[in-house]
Amino acid sequence: MRRSTFPLAALLATLVAAGASPLAAVDPFYVDLLRDGAHAYDRGDFAMATRHLRLACFGMLDEPKELAACLARLALAQDKAGDVAGFRDTFGRLVEIEERFQGYSQSSLPPEARAALEQRMAVQIPAPTLAASPPALRSAAGLKPQARPDPKPGEPAKPAPARPKEPSPVEVAPAPQPLAPPAAAPAGPATATAARPLTDDERKKQESARKILDGRTNDARQLGEAYQLAREVADAHPEQRSAQLLAGEAAYRISRWSDAAEYLSHAGGPGDDQPELLFYLAVSLFESGAGAGVAAPPLRRALPNLQRSPYVDGYTKKILGQ
Repeated sequence: MRRSTFPLAALLATLVAAGASPLAAVDPFYVDLLRDGAHAYDRGDFAMATRHLRLACFGMLDEPKELAACLARLALAQDKAGDVAGFRDTFGRLVEIEERFQGYSQSSLPPEARAALEQRMAVQIPAPTLAASPPALRSAAGLKPQARPDPKPGEPAKPAPARPKEPSPVEVAPAPQPLAPPAAAPAGPATATAARPLTDDERKKQESARKILDGRTNDARQLGEAYQLAREVADAHPEQRSAQLLAGEAAYRISRWSDAAEYLSHAGGPGDDQPELLFYLAVSLFESGAGAGVAAPPLRRALPNLQRSPYVDGYTKKILGQ
């Protein structure tokens, strides 16, 4: 059996000590499940730990701080079990609890467990999603909020909201699959110096793909051709943000959700000035099975500059419940 990197049961013991337990308001049945999950985690049975901890969290729905600490332990078990989709869904629940109750930042989660979880967040959660999360979770990757400066007097009016295209109705979407962690992009100035220039052939491929995507076609064959052209360049240039975004947009148009989410998350992901691509990322994450909580942050960033339509409103209701 594999051993965990730190003893979760030992950390939990500090929370169930008699007389000072923050779990006093929780039914003992669920406290026992929490303890059983911690012991299963420490002996390397991460599947069993996940089952116990998921049930334990159910008994803490009325206690946001305790629920956040339980979800943090559940996420660690899911990560050890290789359940990336489950980890991201639990992250989404942590985002919701932090936004509504500051449950994660005010929880009694021990520093060792918090540090371990935040290290895994930085690996498993796409950088744009993490950057749009609450500060207590955003610190997982040392990210700062992306400030949007207030308009200054005399500045030109903002452009009309973007209207996203819908995927081709003729293409049948593949079954949702767990997302693999996106490859890390080079940080800081090294990104620019490491970038290799495109060849003439690669530029022609991108131009052809762009022409198809900007057209009014919903022909699956043509859109599939655009995706193939764009992905060839993106795979050859993982450091090129524009190449990754083009491939992600093309994948979205043919409902290849996992591919779209992966490409759109590479090299920093879409900016706030790219609301269509942020919307595509949100839809792709949601349809890939990452969960509404993971898809919500990029969607919230997109909506202020996105032209509303029944299609946009439909996903807004699915993801944000509004």
